[in-house]
Amino acid sequence: MRLGGVLAPLLALAVAAGCGPGGPNRAVTATPQPIVLSLASPLTFTVPLDTFVRQVTESTGGSVRIEVHSSWRKGQVDYETGLIGDVRAGQADLGVASSRAFDTVGVLRLRALHAPLLITSYAAERQVLASPIVARLLDGLRPAGLTGLGILPGDLRRPLGITGPLIAPADYRGRTIGTQQSTVADDTMRALGANPVRFPVEDPIDAFDGAEQQIISIQGSQYDNVAKFLTTNVVFWPRPLVLFSTPKGLTRLTPTQQTQLRQAAAAALPASVTTLQGTERESMDDLCRAGRLAFRQATPQDLTALRTAVQPVIDGLRRDPETSDALTTITSILGGVTAEPPPTCPQPSQAPAAGPSPLDGVYTTRIEPSEIPNDRDFAPENYGNWTMVFHGDRFAANQQYQNACTWVYGTLRVTGARLEMAPIDSGGAAPRNALNKPGELLSYGWSLYRDTLTFTEVAGAVSPGGWRVKPWHRVNTTPSAKYFAKDCPPPPQALG
Repeated sequence: MRLGGVLAPLLALAVAAGCGPGGPNRAVTATPQPIVLSLASPLTFTVPLDTFVRQVTESTGGSVRIEVHSSWRKGQVDYETGLIGDVRAGQADLGVASSRAFDTVGVLRLRALHAPLLITSYAAERQVLASPIVARLLDGLRPAGLTGLGILPGDLRRPLGITGPLIAPADYRGRTIGTQQSTVADDTMRALGANPVRFPVEDPIDAFDGAEQQIISIQGSQYDNVAKFLTTNVVFWPRPLVLFSTPKGLTRLTPTQQTQLRQAAAAALPASVTTLQGTERESMDDLCRAGRLAFRQATPQDLTALRTAVQPVIDGLRRDPETSDALTTITSILGGVTAEPPPTCPQPSQAPAAGPSPLDGVYTTRIEPSEIPNDRDFAPENYGNWTMVFHGDRFAANQQYQNACTWVYGTLRVTGARLEMAPIDSGGAAPRNALNKPGELLSYGWSLYRDTLTFTEVAGAVSPGGWRVKPWHRVNTTPSAKYFAKDCPPPPQALG
């Protein structure tokens, strides 16, 4: 009792005064807090930057951490020019913007990275970004008051046809083509006889005859609801992502940490390319299963005609000596690159077949943000109260959390301990547009014990983590729509 009431406080004072083990000369050092740098990103999700973010933490031993602020200036036409200006004004420590945007702030040599029909594969993009030319390209940012840190790979942009296929130059004449934040893209479309019109990310494209887009965005924004044709073996250009800051934005870092930041960007290249290719493959598979796009290929004669038609754009770029020098170097680098084949559709057997379900019933769970600790791209559509109904070869689900109230339904196939769900449609109030898209194929392992259903990951398949984070409880063995949220129930046909 005396130890707790009197001696314990005295002992605490003795330790505080330096009289504990080790004597009065023992120093007590606190672990320094990491320096947190804000990174302004126009991208909706952080996945293209995740490898770099992890690499910074690893390269600096945890002394520097990156905090990504996504969807910067979302909804604006020239959003990347605005983002560059915001970083120069000190609104973020770091920024990332496509190489295509920097000519608007006077940086011309980066145009060589997205010259038309030059870098047309991920293998080519990786080879260029792994070469010494990156340092020369980044040096071009200095006159604009910017400090280049690295260049990450970006998606390949292809012709997406709405009113007709875009294959040969004749297909572009007189057409209105949607572009995004790129003087080179606008000049290329004019060289092909088209009228370029810029539009913000994720905005509708139904006012155009076509657009230059990446496969991931076509699937994610569901542009295949409007577009009808995708030319898979024509790549206009990649969209490399330039990491940059300002001298003032880096003042909190030591020279060593600044070097480590650049090293992290270079080290992130291989894994970033692999992630891009995997995500594009997954999106392509989804578009194939949805079945709304016709996939076309240009003939060798078409490709030659396209290159001839855009040659004036290349000639214009070469009028700037620094851009011309970069183009010559990149052309030399690409001489020994073997490009990967254009994306194709998988065999139809991957689609789920109809069949009875041993899971019939109504299941509920609640998922909190704290239960998905690695979800940097917070979307309220992933959390809150969930209801899932299985009925034969159909499934339907909905959720509510904050300002999100969403639903999804589709077909179901259960084979042994594996189930596959193929969404047919989704909707509701989705502030981050985080909805399941038609053509996706979700695969899970499953187990049901005493009305407790558990989903598990399937290696090599798409098994989203949200539904796996905790078990589901079966509240009724009879499938019924009455358990769905009244504010956002799936449509009546959801359960067949």
